[in-house]
Amino acid sequence: MDSIELSIEIPVTPATLRPALTTPDGFRAWLAIDTTVDAGGRYTVAFGPRVVTFTLDRADDRGIAMTCVGEHDNPDWLGTRLDVRLTAIPDARTRVDLVHAGYPSRNECYQRCIGAWEYFLSSLALYATTGQGRPFDAKVSGPAPAQASAEVVS
Repeated sequence: MDSIELSIEIPVTPATLRPALTTPDGFRAWLAIDTTVDAGGRYTVAFGPRVVTFTLDRADDRGIAMTCVGEHDNPDWLGTRLDVRLTAIPDARTRVDLVHAGYPSRNECYQRCIGAWEYFLSSLALYATTGQGRPFDAKVSGPAPAQASAEVVS
């Protein structure tokens, strides 16, 4: 199985970032406008016709861990695990480490997702520093180009 591993440093504290990762409104602000949470706590996120459903395995001061338990038009994500870790670093900054593990191969979906996660980490940084991210919005045919000053390193 293959994994995507990316990191970004954002000039805010982990406490500032935590709600963006642990609440539906947070997800809507930087990842996808069309995010819902059902009574069982499963997050469903729509990227146009591609829809994924995650169980929230962990949400705490260190970040989140989720497992993809459902998909529509995105079979390579089924069974993958998404971990986003927050680490405080000097000068009131946070290192965000994203690991999306369990891809069946390094195919077109995998390659597309590398770019997408780079974009969405930049959207997270923009949201954390300005209050306005660049989430996927099907009404405007997808995400607008991010204007974040953060750099994603892989």
